[in-house]
Amino acid sequence: MRPSNLIADVPAMANMQAAQFLMVGGFVMLAWVLVRRRIRTGKRFHQEARAANKVIKGMRHRKEPSIPLSDAPAETQRWQAAMFDLQRELKAELDTRIMVVQTLLNQADDRIAKLNGVQAGLTQPSKPESSLRLQIRELLNRGHNAREIATQMGLPLDDVELTIASL
Repeated sequence: MRPSNLIADVPAMANMQAAQFLMVGGFVMLAWVLVRRRIRTGKRFHQEARAANKVIKGMRHRKEPSIPLSDAPAETQRWQAAMFDLQRELKAELDTRIMVVQTLLNQADDRIAKLNGVQAGLTQPSKPESSLRLQIRELLNRGHNAREIATQMGLPLDDVELTIASL
């Protein structure tokens, strides 16, 4: 065996160790950069989350005013007051008109009931036919119309038509 030359091997070993140290140093630097990046990303995420939570908390605790637009400019509030007044006036006018229409409908229903009662009384022959009705019936059977019968008998057209309707 040949004795090794330790002095000659020292530079080769030193170069090998230096390369290893540089490689380990590179890994440490890489790990340091990755950890710092992760920390910064986490901080940014937490800052954004805190800001979002603050906004949400503010929205939850914000109380809406009881009157809409109470924090609006004075001109807007005047317009709003004018609109409320107009709304009240229009509602009152509509309520009045609705009451009038309902009253008219009730009156129309009453008159319809009266007319139905009168019509029911006309359709029930309570007395024997008068000679006037017999004459109108006879002329009607001969083919005369209501106008001809009215002129021939000297009666108003409405009376003749009413009598013909009740026959």
